[in-house]
Amino acid sequence: MTKSSEPPYVRSDAGALAGAVVCAPSASIDQLPPIKGEPSPIASRAFEQHGILLRTLRDRGVDLTILEPSTETPTESLVADCAIVLPQGAILARPSSVERRGELPAIERALAACGIPIAGRIEAPGLLDATDVAIAGDRMFIGVPRPGAGLRSRSNALGREQLAAFAAAANLSVVELAIAPDVPRLRNVFNVVATDAVIAAPEMIDLVPVRDLRVIEVPRGEEFAAGVLAFGDRRVIVNLRFRYSIGLLRAAKIDVEAIDLWEFGKAGAGPFQLALATKRG
Repeated sequence: MTKSSEPPYVRSDAGALAGAVVCAPSASIDQLPPIKGEPSPIASRAFEQHGILLRTLRDRGVDLTILEPSTETPTESLVADCAIVLPQGAILARPSSVERRGELPAIERALAACGIPIAGRIEAPGLLDATDVAIAGDRMFIGVPRPGAGLRSRSNALGREQLAAFAAAANLSVVELAIAPDVPRLRNVFNVVATDAVIAAPEMIDLVPVRDLRVIEVPRGEEFAAGVLAFGDRRVIVNLRFRYSIGLLRAAKIDVEAIDLWEFGKAGAGPFQLALATKRG
């Protein structure tokens, strides 16, 4: 279990990762819908790969709170979808998937065990998937549909308005980033990797609002390589399947820990979804 911590909890997604909540995959993970062109995940391999992620985080000094699956939904291990931790505490999301809302009580209990107060909740009829949100310094980025894109309902305006109020309490300005209709969530194609840099898939997201930051662009065909998990400034965990993008990151002087998360990648899940940061330095 992670130790109780004092605020501020998380100021930036690129801060040194000191504590996180993770959840072991259930046997139903092979029911995660694969993205186009991929076969379904294989549960036994997903278990092994999740274990590698946990060892990697521990080796990097991250204090882990590990949950066992309780709802048997295939998505339980994607814990970062369920909450956003801000400097003053956690905001519980209200996922667009009704099935996923049953995962929230376990996340709330885990946050309490870590000493993280609940600073707010997205209330009905608001919808918000937490990995549609990224934090960098004094800004909170939120993924929204491109105009006329017909993006399926995921985060809605009411959910984003509620989150904006919580962001204001943390002195964060909200910046909307328009994403393509076939992007499952913002952080598939956009993540903060340093105080002055982000990684992004330029064809999948409007990057004009981040033109003051350095953008490491992943190539076509490896768009989801942008779904990294930062464990410190210029230090990231990447799915090793994205070999060309790994080279680009290293050329940009980013410390890369490439591990096998292939089974999660089949469903479009990146390392950013598998650990809910509870404390960043």
